[in-house]
Amino acid sequence: MEVGWLSGPGRPSVLFVCVKNGGKSQLAAAQMRQLAGEQVQVFSAGTAPGGQVNRESEQALAEVGASMEGEFPKPIDPSVLARVDRVVVLGSEATVEPVTGMVGTIETWDTDEPSTRGIGGMERMRLVRDDIAVRVEALFTELTAGQGVSVTGSVIRVFEPALCCNTGVCGPDLDQDLVAFTADLEHLQGIGVDIARHNLANDPVAFAMDPSTAAFLKVAGSTGLPLVLVDGVTVATGRYPSREEFLRWAGREAITEPGGARRDLGLAAVGVSGSGCCVGDESSSPGSGCC
Repeated sequence: MEVGWLSGPGRPSVLFVCVKNGGKSQLAAAQMRQLAGEQVQVFSAGTAPGGQVNRESEQALAEVGASMEGEFPKPIDPSVLARVDRVVVLGSEATVEPVTGMVGTIETWDTDEPSTRGIGGMERMRLVRDDIAVRVEALFTELTAGQGVSVTGSVIRVFEPALCCNTGVCGPDLDQDLVAFTADLEHLQGIGVDIARHNLANDPVAFAMDPSTAAFLKVAGSTGLPLVLVDGVTVATGRYPSREEFLRWAGREAITEPGGARRDLGLAAVGVSGSGCCVGDESSSPGSGCC
């Protein structure tokens, strides 16, 4: 593992740790990389690394456009532990002790564990993912405060109705609006726009915690969703905006794929096969830990 960059000025760093480095710490690392790009250096490790990353974690990340590609469980590198700005331990099972000369601080995230409520499989993993995403976003803001860096000039949040599947490929028919929005979301995140989506079924906490969204639901109910906020201001309701609208709100120039077409995410093939994202990983036992 290369760590020479750690001595450079102005670039914050974080090490995410869980027990097996197969699930929660990998989820946090992938979501931080997706959010921060090159602005934050991200590491992950396990106190007792497992043999492979958790497949349900990979699938849950893919649903929001993030990836664990190329990642694998690994032990804590003492040199990284000593020199990162922040060490984040996910869950209560892992313990990290400070080392001599340590630069940063250690904190523990008491992450949601839906299995204690009898929730397993992909439903559980999505809840874990979304809980970690909120914490990662707050950490990114904290790490980059005063650094003069940001993902984009505007923060865009899309609050969606209760969906079985974010991508629109569940069930017998494709939801073309969702397929198009999923492609647009990946494109926008890929060029550094701070945009995220929240599903009422999987992330009700995000709806309750946002004052504008909570007030909107009281008046219009879920039938008025999706709701799109830009820097906390409502800009669209009841529909998914076009890519051009998102780019305008973000203050970005349009960057189109060859021929002006949206990138093909392969969602149509998934929908036809009936293996949409609501289908769990049969090799995983319900309620098994993602660490």
